[in-house]
This record gives sequence, C-alpha cells and structure tokens, in this order.
Amino acid sequence: MINKESIYKIDYLLLLAMLMIIAIGCLAIYSSGFDPIDKFNSGMYRRQIVWASFGLMLMIALIIINYQWLGIYSIQIYIALLVLLIIPIFFGIPIRNIKRWIDLGFFLVQPAEFMKLGLIIILAKYMEIRERDMTNLKEMLIPTIITILPMIVVIFQPDFGTAVVFIPILFVMLFAGGASIAYLAVIVTIGCLSLLIPVFLIYYEWAEEGQGVLYSFFQNTNGISIIAGVFLLIAITFFIINYLHRKKIFKKIYLFGFALGIGLLGSIVLQKIFSGYQKRRILVFLSPDMDPLGAGYNIIQSKITIGSGGFLGTGFLKGSQVQLGFLPEKTTDFIFPVIAEEWGFIGSIVTLSILMFIVLRGVQIALESRDKFGSLLAVGISTLFFTHIMINVGMVMGIVPVTGLPLPFVSYGGSNLLTSIIAIGILISIRMRKYVY
Repeated sequence: MINKESIYKIDYLLLLAMLMIIAIGCLAIYSSGFDPIDKFNSGMYRRQIVWASFGLMLMIALIIINYQWLGIYSIQIYIALLVLLIIPIFFGIPIRNIKRWIDLGFFLVQPAEFMKLGLIIILAKYMEIRERDMTNLKEMLIPTIITILPMIVVIFQPDFGTAVVFIPILFVMLFAGGASIAYLAVIVTIGCLSLLIPVFLIYYEWAEEGQGVLYSFFQNTNGISIIAGVFLLIAITFFIINYLHRKKIFKKIYLFGFALGIGLLGSIVLQKIFSGYQKRRILVFLSPDMDPLGAGYNIIQSKITIGSGGFLGTGFLKGSQVQLGFLPEKTTDFIFPVIAEEWGFIGSIVTLSILMFIVLRGVQIALESRDKFGSLLAVGISTLFFTHIMINVGMVMGIVPVTGLPLPFVSYGGSNLLTSIIAIGILISIRMRKYVY
C-alpha cells in the first residue's frame, strides 16, 4: 500500500504523457468518425473515453497495490489468460472470418492483448528467480516454451501480427535477464531463416520466376527437411563432444548447426501456416502496386493520406482523405495517417515524441529499479510499446507488412487501451517504490 508521502513519488510526467496521447487518440477517432456532409459522428470516441476512464481506475488500483504481487501470482495470471486466449477459437465472435474476440454482452474483449502483459509478468518473475543461471542454454528453454504456447494459440485464431509481438518481448527480456549473446544470436538466426525463406518463395511465385536454383531448392520441403536433419545431427554430435571436452570451437559448431537446422524446419512450418490473406499482405508489402484496388489499396491510400498533410496539416476535420472515406480502417490500424493529414508533419512528430517519451521513461524506470523483477517488468513493457509503435507506423508508411497492430493509446479498441493503461500503472508503481527498497 502507499502513504501520503508516496503520492509525491508518482511519476506525473509519465502520467501526463499518457493522458496527452490518449487525448490525441480520442480527437483522431472523433475526426475519423465524422461525416462532413450530414454533420454526424459515429460516436466511437465516446466508447474510447469510457474505456480510458475504466483503465484509469484499474491503473490507480495497480499503483496502490505493490507490483510485487504480480510476481507472486504470475503463474495464475498466465494460466488464466492462456485459458481466455483459447476460448475465442471455439466460442469467439467471428469478424472477417477471424476469431479473436469474446462477447461479454455489452462489449467485446480481445484476450491476446492482455496475454502480452501476462507473458511479460511471468517471464520477469522466472528470470528473477533463475537470474544466476540465465547464461545456460537450458535455462532459456523454459522462457521460450512459455512464449511459444500463447503464440501458437494466437496463430490459430489466426492473428499472425499479434503473435510476432511476443518474439521481441522474449528476446529483449532474455538479453536484460543476462542470457548469453551467442544463444540470442541463434534465436535471431532461426527467426530470420524461418521468415525470410517463405517470403522469398511467395515473392518468386507471384513474379513467376520460379525456375531458379534457389527457388527449386527452398520449395523442396523434403530436401530441406533432410538438410535440416543433417545440421541437427551435427549439432547434437558436437554438443555431446563439447560436453565431454569443452572447447569454444565445438560450442560454435553446435550452435551454428542448431540455428540452421531449426531455422530451416521453421521455414517449412511457416510455409504451411501462411494463409492466402497473409501471403497477399506480404506481396503487397513487397509491391503495393500489384493490386492497387484490392490488397494494395490500404497501403497506397495510407501513403497518400500521410503525404497530403504536408508540414502543418489540412486542419482538424478537414482531411480530404479521411473525411471523404478514402482511408480504410482509419480508427484502428491506420489512425496515424489521420493525424499526419490533419496535423501534418508537426502533429506527427509531436505524437511520436510523446510515444517515444513513454518508451524511454520505461527504460529509465528499468535502469533505476531496485529489484530484478521490477526492472524486467519495465523492460518488457517498454519493448511492448516500442514494438507496437515501430510496426504500426512502419506499416502505414509501407516499410513493414500490414499486420493489424494498433498504435498504443491512439488506435480505437478497448482491450489494447486497457492493456496499455494498466502497463503504465505498473511502470508508475515500479518507479514509486524504488524509494522504498
């Protein structure tokens, strides 16, 4: 609990930044739902304000309660959220053939958003307990399994974009937790091989250049499986040799073998997992003009909207792309172009500056925390915000594929907004209690 003196220790700058970015989001949502002809508004901004108000109450509760309690009940929190995550697959409300939401009567909840925070909590607690052993490979397996379980469930919903967010959270928290750089390099190599090979095949299939040697090689899944098996066999052999006669060269060989073997197998799995619409999104990212009236329409209109804002913007409620309905998904995934058009380059920079201040404040809190659990919590939360910001802004600018990730505090959506506000409450609680420990 907190006393009167603790109230003065609250991070009011972080709180102010959060309130400012929520206000910017509500204004952008209001503008997105405004009909300039009938002078009518959809009212989505009102629901966003309600969610924000509810989130603030939860945030206050988290500030009052010591964040250490999250660590004590981390397993229960993780299991409960994992169960909630599974429910939409069987009983969820299908929207565009995607089951991500649970219908609670008067509102929909997306458990995957809360699962991100649940994952951060349990990873932070585990790494705090096993802090001295995190340099060992076997100690990295448990956090990896903990992360993969919700990822698999999210992929089956299907929501590949959300599943991707779990990867940087795991990677950065492992790094902050003291994991070996060599093992982290193996994870990066596995991820790159698993993702880049399917992307290569998708592009060459579309470009009708499927006669090359590389294309024929990577398309032959049986051949890749055999080669992956050989690499894994080599890795296992040198792992055993290194266990008996420890030498750096043996360790490098078995790590290299594991990275290539698992990476190649991962590429086969992703080739089978990628659905038709996910392949189209990848193709649109590589070449938006391939389908300007279909899958590429969103990116093209988003770029036009951002560019039309210029330096100072067209003015509030005066964006032609937004008000005339050319920009799709303008309250959720593509809300940043709304800000860019109406408030211009200046408004975009202000918005991104506030968001980056929140991220950097989280990093500062992590560095100043007096205990490992609090530090890792802050690292995970900062990584979550940073990943969402970079992917969302990169997506609307055509730098990364369209993944459907919202912009924290700005995009319309109760689940994401609640999760983000709760995360801020945890950060404030960590910083406030650094004066106690």
